[in-house]
Amino acid sequence: MKSPGPHSSGRIPRLVRIVIVCTLLIATGPNPSVHAWEWRDLVDIGMAYMTHLYFHELGHQVIADEVGADNHQIQFLKQEKGQYYLGLSTYDRIPDKSKLAYAVGGDRMTGLTFEYALSSYREKPTTFNKSLLFFTTVDFVGYTLLSNYVHSTDNMYDPNLIREETGMSKELLLGMVATKALVNTYRLVSGSDRLTPEIRTDTHRAAFVLNYHF
Repeated sequence: MKSPGPHSSGRIPRLVRIVIVCTLLIATGPNPSVHAWEWRDLVDIGMAYMTHLYFHELGHQVIADEVGADNHQIQFLKQEKGQYYLGLSTYDRIPDKSKLAYAVGGDRMTGLTFEYALSSYREKPTTFNKSLLFFTTVDFVGYTLLSNYVHSTDNMYDPNLIREETGMSKELLLGMVATKALVNTYRLVSGSDRLTPEIRTDTHRAAFVLNYHF
């Protein structure tokens, strides 16, 4: 049984182009002076995405290692069964009670990456930090849309594995990840961390939790 990285299938190139265009718009910001683009800005955007992708996959591997999954590994730029994957986390066998934790592991690590990116952005709003914030905020929303409505029967997609283990509907899962993204966007815009979102799981259940910090 296997779990893919944040994007998969032959539709990846188009999706990546859309994400990059949106990131360029965000990274330029309202200040006209920053529109003087250099090649290093494009490199920073690419590095931000690869950083996000790597840590997403690493999140799966951390869980796999903790629960004793057999022969777990990460592969990048992988083609398998006629489909192309930017990132692919795999294992040969994992305890049934750990499948949900494994499926959510990538998004949990993305949450930690977001916190780092948010802190770094507030200290120094570089192109890399802005781009990393963007990817860690919206990527799982796009991934869930792709899984729900394009590849809804492919169990190599994390959102499909989450729905399979929890019995959750497509709409509920999408609502959870979209709300999480909106709350994190509010934190970025407002500068306040009084509210922090997370998705908590146990063996076969997942819930959206909004933490309030006094």
